[in-house]
Amino acid sequence: MQRFSLFIIPGLIALAVFVSINTFESVTLVQDAHNSAVSLDYDAYSEGINSVRYDDEGAIHYTLQAISQVHYNDDRTELERPLIRLFQQGDTRWNIVANSGKISATQTTTDASSRIIELLGNVEVYSIDEYGNRTVLTTDFLSLDPNLETMETDQAVTLVTTNLQQSSIGMFADLKLDEIVFHRDNRGSYEKISN
Repeated sequence: MQRFSLFIIPGLIALAVFVSINTFESVTLVQDAHNSAVSLDYDAYSEGINSVRYDDEGAIHYTLQAISQVHYNDDRTELERPLIRLFQQGDTRWNIVANSGKISATQTTTDASSRIIELLGNVEVYSIDEYGNRTVLTTDFLSLDPNLETMETDQAVTLVTTNLQQSSIGMFADLKLDEIVFHRDNRGSYEKISN
């Protein structure tokens, strides 16, 4: 009987140590999981946003709408289904839509409102002139500087107007000057419309 108790006592001690260590580890894991869930990498989320930027004279320079936006702690913003309207002389001149977008954390100038907007997926830039002629530019990626009203891409791009169709790989556009420079593999066709 004494030999039996010699085996039971160390066995019970080993079992107690095992249970206490196992319990301590599971409590630590639960606390670590809880702590990591609490530390979020974003500081703001909003739905149905509509932002308006004004120029120095108080006229609307551009508007930004999106289904939702998430602003992260590193000062970048992600947008769902953005719509950007660029105004010239009080009227909407260019409209830009995409599946998603990102506003960069880095500033292009000392002005905090001057940030590059990267648009991704089914990007469409369109305009209708005073005669009702529509201009549509499509690509999968577009980098837009709304303050300078410039945009560029290194992806395939297509421009369609009433009588012109142009495609290219890469493009730079200055919307204030209505100038577009296509980079490489340019292909186009022109059809004169008779009245």
